[in-house]
Amino acid sequence: MSLSISTSNVLTNVNPTVTDANVDPNELPLNISDPDHSLNYTCGNSTGDFNVSYGAQTNISYVAISGHNAATPTQATVKLYNGATLIDSVVIKRNNNIMFTFPSQTFQDLIVKFITVPNNFQMTVSYIAAGTHLTIATGEQSGYSRNWLNRHITQRTTTNLQVAPVSSLTQKKTLKGTLTLPNEVVSFAEGAWQTFIDFAFEQPFFIKEVESKPESTYICFDPKFNTNAHSQTRSLDVLKLNFMVFNGL
Repeated sequence: MSLSISTSNVLTNVNPTVTDANVDPNELPLNISDPDHSLNYTCGNSTGDFNVSYGAQTNISYVAISGHNAATPTQATVKLYNGATLIDSVVIKRNNNIMFTFPSQTFQDLIVKFITVPNNFQMTVSYIAAGTHLTIATGEQSGYSRNWLNRHITQRTTTNLQVAPVSSLTQKKTLKGTLTLPNEVVSFAEGAWQTFIDFAFEQPFFIKEVESKPESTYICFDPKFNTNAHSQTRSLDVLKLNFMVFNGL
């Protein structure tokens, strides 16, 4: 098992060009570049695809999307282009967050395309990020929470005298995640991991759990880092990260 973790974002404060734009002046394309998920952009209702173009960008190895509803009517397709060249695509049945990862490259025009069914569905997206990422070979960890498959819901049910269910109340909750890297070399802990820590305190970061599944993604915030010396050798460190999770579902 390997995880992909975003370590930078070059799209902050970049105002994208939107195709199938909403003529409502309250819909601001710049909202898509802000990690504040209370800021959104809803596309128009024409029959064209909804494209978000960020122009030329350098040193890009991931593009991630959080807080969209493209798959609300039925399955949707999300595609990433470098100009006219397709880099990657995914078909989603639910509104999972998405993270595309690939070898670092320069984009002539970084374009994210949403193809919904029906194609005049006025979908909303909160956040798109792009930059560099780390790939960490963690190995399968017993009990690791698959947070991209979990739900932000708790349920409390009242029962009658026969303890049969009567009524239920559901509430939204924030998921919690933990990442433990028990055998990392000191040079990694003192180098690339420190760069990631700095970034994680500046803005949310993405984790993708399965390399071949862009939808196995969640955005993470409120990180808590802990670094310990390995119990058997000074050449290794034990890295632990706790965080809150939003997976889009």
